[in-house]
Amino acid sequence: MRQSYIIEVDGVFLGTAASYGIGEGYRFVGVDARLKPLDGQHFDQLEEVRAEAALTFRRARYPSHLIAVPRS
Repeated sequence: MRQSYIIEVDGVFLGTAASYGIGEGYRFVGVDARLKPLDGQHFDQLEEVRAEAALTFRRARYPSHLIAVPRS
């Protein structure tokens, strides 16, 4: 692992995004049980990791009608 980045949402530490080299993307290493579906997944961009972790965490935490989904 070359570098890792903390993934935190709403003040809750969810895991890290591990980078293994330039152009290799990021692998999510989750520590919160609600993020188990994402654990080990690869992403091209760090912001993708953060966005997907936030969405997955909030879906597990709040009813779906209360979650604002960012538009791309």
